[in-house]
Amino acid sequence: MIDTIKSEIKNHLNQEVKIIAKENRNRNEVFYGYIVEYYSHIFVVSNGIDHKSYSYNDILSKDISITFL
Repeated sequence: MIDTIKSEIKNHLNQEVKIIAKENRNRNEVFYGYIVEYYSHIFVVSNGIDHKSYSYNDILSKDISITFL
């Protein structure tokens, strides 16, 4: 399952994504950016100003949802 997620991220390198991250007390953070780097355990999304890193396990555990735009 993780390998499938990694290959999807790798296939969408330098493409725009929308990430919705679950936070405490039913709050969600929405982040738009581009997948700029990927590593064995994390990938990095940047919008030119901010850089955020997420793990593949975040997707698997549904702590974040990612939409490819």
